[in-house]
Amino acid sequence: MGSFFKALFGGHAGNGEKTEEKEKERKFDILKYDGVKALKMGKTGYAVRCFKEALNFREEAETLEYLATACIQQGEYAEAIEAYNRLTALFPEDTDTFLKRAQLYLQEEQFEAAIGDCQSVLQHTPDYRAFLLMANARYKLGNMEEVISDLTQAAGLKDDAMDIFLLRSTAYYNIGQYDKALDDIDRAIDLAPEEEAAYMQRAKIREAFQDYEAALQDYATVTELNPFHEQAYLESGRILLANQRIDETIRYFDEALEINPDFGKAYLARAEAKKLKGDDEGAQKDLETGHALCSETEEKVKGPVNFDDLYANRPL
Repeated sequence: MGSFFKALFGGHAGNGEKTEEKEKERKFDILKYDGVKALKMGKTGYAVRCFKEALNFREEAETLEYLATACIQQGEYAEAIEAYNRLTALFPEDTDTFLKRAQLYLQEEQFEAAIGDCQSVLQHTPDYRAFLLMANARYKLGNMEEVISDLTQAAGLKDDAMDIFLLRSTAYYNIGQYDKALDDIDRAIDLAPEEEAAYMQRAKIREAFQDYEAALQDYATVTELNPFHEQAYLESGRILLANQRIDETIRYFDEALEINPDFGKAYLARAEAKKLKGDDEGAQKDLETGHALCSETEEKVKGPVNFDDLYANRPL
């Protein structure tokens, strides 16, 4: 496709009657729409090149949007942010552009910058999306009270957005306000009854109340929704084993491994249960199989499994 650019820029302008401005506009249009075609065909690298060349002729909002989209598809978030920077210069009151850039800042872990963009939006309009994005950024910074404040304002603007109540529940949980956390997660589940993360969160809260049977039921709901949700199996097994339900733990992981025979951590967890039951040979076999299946990035231990390590990276 390099020949396309050579033909476009290397030859004569063509009709001598055309003004230089018309010729620039012609080249802009060719590059822009060739980029759009390439983007639709999945040729994002070529699309990026086309859009960048087009923008050398004219700074145009739609082309900048296309460029940002193509960069995001390629995982080039810094370049996408730069495209949005140029868009905000063209349209400093366009709230959607600030919100899109805030999402990218979150992706890039530039949390203060994300908060700044959300605040810019809120100076012009009370938008629940800005409060929600800002709350996500503040959550990453560990500012739970501000997270709750932002989400309460978001809920006042839109009371049917599951994400608001899921995140606020998590913030309440993190500061030990379990009653409020439970109220919010129940609301989230009412709004999105097939959202796995909501049941995972409610199980955690129910564990905080030491309502282990209810927690197990929530984890069971997750595995019904998604039979390959490994963390839900691991959490259920942990509860069963902590309550000395050893035979039940072994049967539970037997069933999990029938569904997913490559579930390395299930072998490690079952090994702990077998060891407590006195089945040292079975425990050792499970340990060897689990270590073989687990990726190199996962924690590998020699000897009995440490359940504190096994569940160290629990999801929200």
